[in-house]
Amino acid sequence: MGVKTTAEQEAAREVFAAGADLALVAGAGTGKTSTLVLMGAATRRRGLYVAFNKPIAEEAKARFGTNVRCSTSHSLAYRAVGKNFQDRLKATQHMPLKRTAQLLGLSRDLAVGERRLKATTQARLVMEMVQRYCWSTDEQVAARHLGRVNGLDDAGGQYLAEVLLRRARWAWEDICSPNGVLPFKHDHYLKMWALTRPRLPADFVLLDEAQDTNPVLEEIFLAQDAQRVCVGDPAQQIYDWRHAKDIMSSFPGRRLELTESFRFGPAIAQVANRWLRAADSTMQLTGRAAGESGLGRVEVPDAVLCRGNADALAEVLRFLDAGVPVALAGGGTPLMKIAEAAVDLKAGRRTSHHELYLFSSWGEVQEYAEQDSAAAELKAIVELVDTYGPQQIIAAVSRMVEEDRARVVVSTVHKSKGREWDRVRIGDGFAPTDEHAAARVLQAAEARLAYVAVTRVRRLLDTTGLEGAEAQLRRPDRRTADRTPEGMPLAALPLTGQLAYARSPMSLFMSRHLPHPEQLVGAYHQQVRHLPHPVQPMDERRPDWAALGHTIDYRLRLGLGGGLGDAVAHGVRLLGSQTPLDGAPAAPVRSALHTAGTRLLARVRAHLDGSMLLVEDDLTRLCHVAGYFEAVYRNGVFLRRHNLLAQADSATTLDDLTAAVPVYVLEDIAEQMQLAEEPFAPLRQLPAAQRVCGPVFAGSTDLGGADADFITGGLLIDCKATTHPHQIGTSQVQQLAGYLLLDYDDAYGIDRVGFYLSRQGGLITWSVPEFLRAMGARVPLPVLRGGLRDHLRPSRAHSAAVVIRMPRQR
Repeated sequence: MGVKTTAEQEAAREVFAAGADLALVAGAGTGKTSTLVLMGAATRRRGLYVAFNKPIAEEAKARFGTNVRCSTSHSLAYRAVGKNFQDRLKATQHMPLKRTAQLLGLSRDLAVGERRLKATTQARLVMEMVQRYCWSTDEQVAARHLGRVNGLDDAGGQYLAEVLLRRARWAWEDICSPNGVLPFKHDHYLKMWALTRPRLPADFVLLDEAQDTNPVLEEIFLAQDAQRVCVGDPAQQIYDWRHAKDIMSSFPGRRLELTESFRFGPAIAQVANRWLRAADSTMQLTGRAAGESGLGRVEVPDAVLCRGNADALAEVLRFLDAGVPVALAGGGTPLMKIAEAAVDLKAGRRTSHHELYLFSSWGEVQEYAEQDSAAAELKAIVELVDTYGPQQIIAAVSRMVEEDRARVVVSTVHKSKGREWDRVRIGDGFAPTDEHAAARVLQAAEARLAYVAVTRVRRLLDTTGLEGAEAQLRRPDRRTADRTPEGMPLAALPLTGQLAYARSPMSLFMSRHLPHPEQLVGAYHQQVRHLPHPVQPMDERRPDWAALGHTIDYRLRLGLGGGLGDAVAHGVRLLGSQTPLDGAPAAPVRSALHTAGTRLLARVRAHLDGSMLLVEDDLTRLCHVAGYFEAVYRNGVFLRRHNLLAQADSATTLDDLTAAVPVYVLEDIAEQMQLAEEPFAPLRQLPAAQRVCGPVFAGSTDLGGADADFITGGLLIDCKATTHPHQIGTSQVQQLAGYLLLDYDDAYGIDRVGFYLSRQGGLITWSVPEFLRAMGARVPLPVLRGGLRDHLRPSRAHSAAVVIRMPRQR
């Protein structure tokens, strides 16, 4: 190469040349493409570079050698599948929604409560369901693929999803048919290709922008037998609201960093590093740019980057008033459509705008946005229109120019991703909006947004718009080495809580003594790829995944002859006590719930001792309700959203609660229990003393708690009810290792460990020596256990001096 490589780039090339899977964390401007080219040139093997979009792939093609093929995921899918639908892609590209509705058999309005949906609106929602399905890893279209519909409550959304699901499934069948007539899109053939579980024609695969990977591409990439390299910057993950996934953090490969940025100098790197720390990133950038690069005020920059559309419009208006030619990144059409829709609604006319079509007036929009806590995007629209008025928005859009004629480009941070300018000013919208917000610790997602904003610049950065948010960073930082952002000592956290913090006592011990969890994760991935697709609720729009996970855990425990566990009883007692509980109902309702919970525990005991055997559905109902009692204890608060107990009043009985369990829960748990028949049959045959449910370990009191799922005949099992088994990574493996090591005195005689994937019926196990060897252990298990005990107890003793109520957790 003509440019001298850095030591970090050389290290990445060496790891790649050795054949190891690699997660390359590349900070802003650190030369990730140059590094990937360096890797490709280090071998004669066949390589495949997969980019996010076509321009990036084309640019890379000019830089890589002939042994590396550059492509997008859609190009790969087109060559394999899409080319067979080329004519339909062109012929149906501009099909009117009215024609799509006719083909779907939709000819009349649909009443959902007091709202009415036109046939064309139903058709759009059906095709959007198919679109979301194509982005997912699911094997068939499900009710949850219906997106948010402003103006409908949860019950209305569920009804609409049930009505449209049959049409959406028929639509997918039509799309896959050679004789289909519905509109055919590029994401359709990508999904069709993904369902074939393709093997990519390469000895190694380089995946770019891995922090924002489409779930369907993630599954394809992780399933490859070829050497895999994912590159990106997890701190730049700002598209999670569009279902993009960061696959780097749990990727089962070596982790290396590129930290020398050639885009900007030291002063800008220092600003970026403050936001990296706030985003919980351990990476620290070094500014290596040649020439002038620094901080300063700039009135007319090349670009102004804003938090949201309302802030961006304010900047546009300022420049227009000053006579400065200004462009809005992405164009002003979306703002124009919002304004025109607002004009119609303010005049009492309905609109076809995809966010507002169910409302009959602007007042309805305002009221709904205020009442629905989940309507963040709608709130932003209301704020925009109410602040500037629709006519001013329309006038502003008409006065904007195209980017090639603009002196200044105004952009939201999301639209600035992947771009850079010489002079950048950070616009408004990042500062806390009220007194209470200013007192809160800055959220990692907000910090990532700010990090992306400040790293779009090459020469001069004006951080005016970040001053309010930066004040939060300058406050006394509770994110110290031994505390959580809320001030909780890390040593007081339970096992799973500690593993979320790199500086916690448990994480520090793991990093020193079991340093290579990625090797075990890689071995796990090799086995899970051969399992069937996970079962899951298909007709429920918003399944309560956490509650379903608790329910199957309890059902498996009961099947092994064990009880529900102490946490359920603790939750029942907590509700019956006088202990203050945030969010809890009035005393008479708490008393009714306590009585219902007490009877629940009695029924389960009667079933276990044989005095009152219950049928499958009754057991499932009891288990599902039990999960909400446990949640009260685990969380230390009474959560009202998606909480079956929140429906109670002073007359509520246990039978009322069990009758309220949704049908989809019964169906889903029945499927999972059927899958468990074969793997759990030999475990049920073991003597009762060898079937331990919810084991607590000698070392559990040396941290904030740790109780596992099962130990059967020396096999420690962690049950996972995930619908994405390939996302089990480092923290889950370390959790399993934590349970093993906390059994200081070998009270349970653990000789094997493993995961049970309840939605696939897969039991994946390793012998303890095999497990520890893969994790990089250098000493025997007894020595590790003794070392952990000596490591945890001083930290726990120190944290005990801090009096903070901490509910026990796993």
